[in-house]
Amino acid sequence: MKQILILMIMFSFFGCNPKQNQKNKSKITNVTENLPFFGQISRSHGGYYEVENVKINDNIVSIDLNFEGDKINPKTLENVRMILNNIEIIDKKVKNIFRDYMDEKGMVSEYYKFHIEEIDNKTLEDFLKDTNQNLTKELQLLSKTKLTRIGLSPNSPKFLTVLDYRVSSELSADILVVFLNDKGGIERITIES
Repeated sequence: MKQILILMIMFSFFGCNPKQNQKNKSKITNVTENLPFFGQISRSHGGYYEVENVKINDNIVSIDLNFEGDKINPKTLENVRMILNNIEIIDKKVKNIFRDYMDEKGMVSEYYKFHIEEIDNKTLEDFLKDTNQNLTKELQLLSKTKLTRIGLSPNSPKFLTVLDYRVSSELSADILVVFLNDKGGIERITIES
């Protein structure tokens, strides 16, 4: 009996107690990782995160990040990190794609035509007075279009990143919405109000 008691004390002293190892394992799984704009994110705590007043290519944007579930997959965090690290490049590419789609039928040309048709001429002229007047009205409006929000939902089936673009919140409630895949490529473009 005395020998069993001595062995139990030794096991306990040297960390061989199974209950104690379980506690240590749970502490080890609470790993945090640093994400651009957000700082430290715990992989053991999913949920909703938001930062505001972030400067991206001379735009002031809000960024929201929504993880479903309790735990965050490290691969998912890597994809989020890649998008956030490259968001300025992605934003410039999206604006170039808007320019490319300007003369084609679709959401982009529809968005700019709507603004030209619905905003009275005087208001539109005042709004565009500091743009290059040699450009078409659509391209002038494009030059005033700003990224306003980045939304990331990495647990969605296609790893959804949403970019919201607006000409002006004072002129219109309409938003040009760009959906990106997990590699930052454009999946689709829509208009929302």
